[in-house]
Amino acid sequence: MNTYFNEITSTPVNTDGGNVVYKIPAGAFCGNGDLGVVFDNDERGLVLHISKCDFWKFAPGATGDGGIKTVGNLRFGNIDLSNYNIKQYFDKGLLECRFGNAEIEFFIAPENVIYFEIKAPVSDVFPTVDVELPDTCNSKNSVSESNGIRCFVRSFEGNSVERETSVILCCREIENNTADSFSVVRYCISVATNFDCADYRQKALDAATNGDYAAAKANTEKKWKNFFAASKITVEDKEIESFYNSSLYHLAGCMGNKEFPPGLFGNFITDDFFPWAGDYHMNYNYEAPYYCIFSSNHPELFDGYMAPVNDMRELAAKFAGFFGCKGYVFPVSFGPKALDVFTMEGCKEHGVLFLGQKSHAAYACVIPLMHWYSTYDKEYALKNYYDFVLNTAAFWEDYLVRKNGRYVIKKDAAHEIPFYRCEKFRYITHIGQVNTVNAINSLGLVKMLFKGVYDMAKELGLNSEKYALWEDIIKNLSEFPTFIKKGKKCFRYSGFGIRWRNENTVGLQHIYPASQIGFASGEKLLKIAKNTYFINDRRLDDNGSNSYLPAGARIGVDPEFLLEGLRMNIKEFGLPNRLFRHHGGGIEHLTTVPATINEMLMQSHEGVIRPFPCWNRNSPASFENLRADGAFLVTSELKNGQIISLKIRSLNGRTCAVDCPEIKTVIKESDKTAVPFTRNAGTVSFETQPGEAYIMI
Repeated sequence: MNTYFNEITSTPVNTDGGNVVYKIPAGAFCGNGDLGVVFDNDERGLVLHISKCDFWKFAPGATGDGGIKTVGNLRFGNIDLSNYNIKQYFDKGLLECRFGNAEIEFFIAPENVIYFEIKAPVSDVFPTVDVELPDTCNSKNSVSESNGIRCFVRSFEGNSVERETSVILCCREIENNTADSFSVVRYCISVATNFDCADYRQKALDAATNGDYAAAKANTEKKWKNFFAASKITVEDKEIESFYNSSLYHLAGCMGNKEFPPGLFGNFITDDFFPWAGDYHMNYNYEAPYYCIFSSNHPELFDGYMAPVNDMRELAAKFAGFFGCKGYVFPVSFGPKALDVFTMEGCKEHGVLFLGQKSHAAYACVIPLMHWYSTYDKEYALKNYYDFVLNTAAFWEDYLVRKNGRYVIKKDAAHEIPFYRCEKFRYITHIGQVNTVNAINSLGLVKMLFKGVYDMAKELGLNSEKYALWEDIIKNLSEFPTFIKKGKKCFRYSGFGIRWRNENTVGLQHIYPASQIGFASGEKLLKIAKNTYFINDRRLDDNGSNSYLPAGARIGVDPEFLLEGLRMNIKEFGLPNRLFRHHGGGIEHLTTVPATINEMLMQSHEGVIRPFPCWNRNSPASFENLRADGAFLVTSELKNGQIISLKIRSLNGRTCAVDCPEIKTVIKESDKTAVPFTRNAGTVSFETQPGEAYIMI
């Protein structure tokens, strides 16, 4: 079975409860990291929605019409949608479409040029192609022609926007041939915005003028072949393996613009009215799509993550001042270039939507700290995120309260509190949340933050004056609150305030993605974690399956329970195009399958590599180049109940620790010499050299 392939055999149905829905669409998707195209149909026939990660309306305010907008539509005429069939080749970036009277080959080149070929019988009703520009949200649209190239411009400008945005589509017919009673017509459509370059219109015109179909197709296939060559997993359940690969493809399809990373709905935008303006929600939604990228050995997908985070630093310092603190604190959401989607008149926290939570900036640190531990790239960290992590820690240095020898977190809610959003105050529901003490997710995030900044600062040789304070906070931060539920000791959502909720997975996010509990945490904590894990089966949680399932692997629950959870998500929420339609969020659910499988096949929590830590030993599996903390690439195979091969490549030359009782020797691959190692129980440790691979077992 080709697990880089998917076939769609019916027209997309974008409905929910009988209502038309285009939020996470069901039609075939093609993306190149910035530009995205969604196949759809309506009463007029075949239509393709085009969106681009940097095309936003910069209208401020939480209740305005700002947010990410669709670029335009490709309208196909004279297409018979009977015998509907679209083949998605993820490792080629290619769609092959077959309809009742025509075939269409479709791909998006890395240079932001859409190419497609229409093949149909010669007739008077050959398929036609046109571009449509939406006239919603007060956009200014224009159409012109230059040397046979049709140019379509959509803009948001004037006093109602913080900054002007404009996009141009240049459409050109590049070939038209007839042979054997069939006509073949090829098109290219270049797309550029004013954020691409100052003379973006000329850029798009040049790209359309010089469009080379064959060369672009070859470059596109090369790009995706190289992408999937970075790592690989093989498991018995080929549907799960296929969703693993398609999820990585869809994530990479919207994570390529270094200034405009994907918001809630990526570049799957089909109209101008996506929920929450398609913004960056910082209490897990923005971060979740990145959970799997480092373990999958795609750190390049992180390159855009910090752009909107760093753009908010000036405002984050101002907001910290609201609470009498230095450093950075974030509202619940914002847009690119510090777009204000957080101001709400009458909001009870300084008119800004914090919603009772102070942990948003700490949550934003989860992903750069994943990058740090998986790369130890000092230059990159200094350039991109050390300042942000340092200043987020500075806020918590001031905000934490020292009481009875412990650091305590006050008035930082585990969940958003609608009371702050001017909604009616319900005393019993909200008073505990308003006065929350030691929300468990915040404790996990803050502990993660100080461990991370301390480790990073020491490696970089910076801020030594802070070490004693950070050590004290790490050592004396309040313990995770617990209580007895259903006769078992479990984690409580907060020390004071809300005890438990039967929805979402906030009560487990200190385990994952904050990474504060794992196999090395001791039986006591692991037992409490497992008790908490099974109070409710959250495998189909609309918001939390992307953390619930990897958290289960992190603490070693039954692997068949987790695999069944993946199958349940695929069955319940998987769409024909391999996207997931949940009611909460959007692209965040694409991380569920790869993050869970990666944690089941290989973990490196607390710097110890564990091959197949949460896997049924009777089920053969293998993986190539999964990335471990410490900057290691790990390749291994499990067969007949035994790990039969294990190779680790060191990228940074750090000490390598591997928990694997099967290891008898360590051999340097380049010269086949034995490498000295120490053994502590089942864990082997040895020194490595940058770029060298080591073979064990």
